[in-house]
Amino acid sequence: MKRASLLIIILFLFTSPAWAVDGEFLSYIEHIPKGRIDWNEGYFYGIGVGYPHLNDGSRAKALRVAQAGALSAILQVASKVRVDDRRLLRDLEREKLIIQIKGLVRYEPYERKFVKKGVHPFYRVTYRAPMTGVEGLTSRLLNQLRTRASSWQDLPKQGRRIDEDSSLPWLVLDARGLEKRTRVQPAIFPKIVTDKGDTLYEVKKVDEAALTKRGMARYVVSDRSREELTSWPAQRPWAWFLDLVSPDAAQAQEIQKRKKRGKYIITDVQEVQGLMKTNVVISESDARSIREEDASNQILKKCRVIVIVSSSLGGIEGKALKYLALGR
Repeated sequence: MKRASLLIIILFLFTSPAWAVDGEFLSYIEHIPKGRIDWNEGYFYGIGVGYPHLNDGSRAKALRVAQAGALSAILQVASKVRVDDRRLLRDLEREKLIIQIKGLVRYEPYERKFVKKGVHPFYRVTYRAPMTGVEGLTSRLLNQLRTRASSWQDLPKQGRRIDEDSSLPWLVLDARGLEKRTRVQPAIFPKIVTDKGDTLYEVKKVDEAALTKRGMARYVVSDRSREELTSWPAQRPWAWFLDLVSPDAAQAQEIQKRKKRGKYIITDVQEVQGLMKTNVVISESDARSIREEDASNQILKKCRVIVIVSSSLGGIEGKALKYLALGR
């Protein structure tokens, strides 16, 4: 009986969401009609539906309608992605800086479900497309813009393969203190500027390989304070148990955790700028500290940037940021 009780306690300690080591951040999800954008994981989604009763009672026809709707939806979602502080992706198409949005989107089936709720059952099909990676929207967009460099000068630096050292720190821009009407909006190519007007971070200053792999910034939500983010997981409630079971193992695991996650350099965002409210403003003193860090660890050049937005901005996804442990 005692052994069973101990097992229950152990399972609770290691599975409790409130104590999850990788739970500092959750994905920020921007909801768009017929789809959504996950600005943390780097995917956008399009959803289509098809009703058999509107298609001669045929499930096969309803499925095809849902698939066509999902394709149309994912292209609509892509068109509304903010590129920078002035333009949406559809604006680049109108300006003929890209040929067609459809040519930039490499989508894949994500979910297919036959929903039986309600009077009329229907198929719901979801397609998704990556924002990052060699086949992602960012990479394919850069390839097209490079062929039109005379019209688009803000291109990243072409460099060698990026360093995968997972112990490198991440810059965390905390924008939760901004008023509702001045909240930061996610974009593919955001900027960090100082209160004196200097540009600290922009697309032409980053390494293209890092930009392709990670994107310029990950947008997340969190209910943890600044102090908790800098100390977590050093104060894990179950650390005493590891020490009790095996002090050596606990020490080794703690070292590994620190190596995997590295450290956070947390900076408060003072305001946002730009027509699309995508550029964040920080103090000059914070910028000096970041420049010093960047000189040694290339934190900016390697696109190791996270922006914490207010959860009420749109939505969240209950998945922890496990990419930090993988050096993404």
